[in-house]
This record gives sequence, C-alpha cells and structure tokens, in this order.
Amino acid sequence: MRVDLGAFVPVLKGWMLCIDEACCDCMIRVHLPDWAGNLGEREKVYLALYLASRRLLDYRLAASMHVYLVRNRVALRPEIMVKALRDAKIASRIPRAVEEESPYVWEAVLYKGILYAQQILSLDKPIIVKVEPPRDKHDREKLRVLLEGKRVTVKDRTYHIGGLVKKLGGQRIAPWTYLLPRRNVPKLLKQVNSRARVNVTG
Repeated sequence: MRVDLGAFVPVLKGWMLCIDEACCDCMIRVHLPDWAGNLGEREKVYLALYLASRRLLDYRLAASMHVYLVRNRVALRPEIMVKALRDAKIASRIPRAVEEESPYVWEAVLYKGILYAQQILSLDKPIIVKVEPPRDKHDREKLRVLLEGKRVTVKDRTYHIGGLVKKLGGQRIAPWTYLLPRRNVPKLLKQVNSRARVNVTG
C-alpha cells in the first residue's frame, strides 16, 4: 500500500509512504508486524503514519498523522501503538529531524504537528459565500448556470450537470448563497469576481 503524504500536508507533496511494500519512489517504508494484519486499512495507514512520525521525529509527519486521524475518524489503543513501535521495521530516505535527548522530545514534535495540522484542517471547514448577481437577466442566468449547473434532456431522460459550486465541493443553501470549503473560495472568486460581487462570511 502506498500513501502520498501530500494529500494530508501539502508541503510533503510527492513523499510516498509505503506500507508493507518497497518501491523505488518510497521516501519512507514501514513494514508492520504480522499481528497488524488483523487491522483494517484505515488503522494500518494511521499506525504507519504514527510509526514514521514517532521514529523520525518530524512535526510534518505528525501533522499528516493528525490530519488523517481527524478526516478518517480513526484511533488505536495506546498499547497497540507502543507494541508496533517495538515490532515494526522502518526505513527512510530522509534523516531524523532531531535527536531524541529526553522523553519530552516526541511530545514537543507531536504538539507542533497538531498545531500545524489544525491550520490545514481549518481550510476544510465550510464558509458561507453570498453572490450578488448582475441585474441583466441574460448575464444573471449565465452566472447561475456557471455556479449551479443546468438540466439537460437527452432522449427523454433529464440529467443535471453540476456547476462550479459542486465541482469545488460546495452546496447551495439559498438563492445565490452557498457553503464552500474555505480552501476553494479563491477558485470561485477567480471565476466570479468579474461578473458579480461576492461576500464571504467566516
């Protein structure tokens, strides 16, 4: 199994975490102990992220672990994680970020990673975007189709083609009012600002 760490922390884009396999593009390889075969896929990924961040003491890896935990709502009992740290095999093409000199180093790395992860996760939160459409009916309809899509009938079947809001992971909550993930608001503004005024709340 291979996981692109950039999916959780953008600065790690292209860093491949390989779990129980070896590939030429693996930055980090984690071979889980045999007893971990009873775990589900999400638990294995979370465990591998923990082992990598714990062994390399890199706050960016700790951040990716926390982002994965929050997005996938996964957790493991502490005794499983401690046992895996002892039994697993970990290899990396990147050096350890810091040398562990006291029992508090991992806690410092973990909490720094969690703070960094919270900044990333805040971009997932939806915020309200209100569009003030143009007065011209033709321009107004063109903008509505761009944002919300349109219905198309083909051979007596009606299909709904999603608009920009749906493509950006948002939804319509009222006329000209949408919920959109914070990270995607700039993409909407880029498309709409020249056609209408946009108010962002949150």
